[in-house]
Amino acid sequence: MKNKYKLIRKIRKNGTSLAINIPKEIVEIMNIKEGELIEIEISKI
Repeated sequence: MKNKYKLIRKIRKNGTSLAINIPKEIVEIMNIKEGELIEIEISKI
């Protein structure tokens, strides 16, 4: 079973796109590398 983490993040502007930051701790725990595909579920709160 894959680890899942639920985060509440603020969207910021990055050039002409919108972006979110993933905390360093989550990146390290899940061993996420640049260029990998990840699944993100988005809902407005």
